[in-house]
Amino acid sequence: MTSATLTGPSATRSGRWLLMAALALFTLLAFLPARPAMASGALIAASNEATAGLDACGTRKSADLYKCVADVLDRLNARIAPINVPETKRALQTAAQELRSATSKTLAMSAIARCQSAISAVIRQERAAGGEAKGLAAVAGVLSRAMRLIQSKG
Repeated sequence: MTSATLTGPSATRSGRWLLMAALALFTLLAFLPARPAMASGALIAASNEATAGLDACGTRKSADLYKCVADVLDRLNARIAPINVPETKRALQTAAQELRSATSKTLAMSAIARCQSAISAVIRQERAAGGEAKGLAAVAGVLSRAMRLIQSKG
């Protein structure tokens, strides 16, 4: 007498394995669409902190201002480190280095402008791929604020 169904411990183990595999798959699929939204939220939060940091730089002038803005960009860069935005991180790092070595308002503004250009290119790529790029737009807003600050105080 043969049976087409499994009974006993073997059936229980294979049923549990199948259930665990299905749960793992559903969990993975549930988090995939949320990833860009979570990254965007983290970029926006980091950008808000950076804007507050720039406000604190408002009392400084010239080289002291450039160093303060560079410190803000470094902190922003550190906050977004876990997020996979390598071009943005590289642009922020380069801008911070150039700001520290800037000896004039023109050089400082040029450093910010190059960073803005690099991040704008990333935003265009993201939008062309169907993404929203809200988080990257927030980072671009920080750079715009830094540019205005350097123009007025630098």
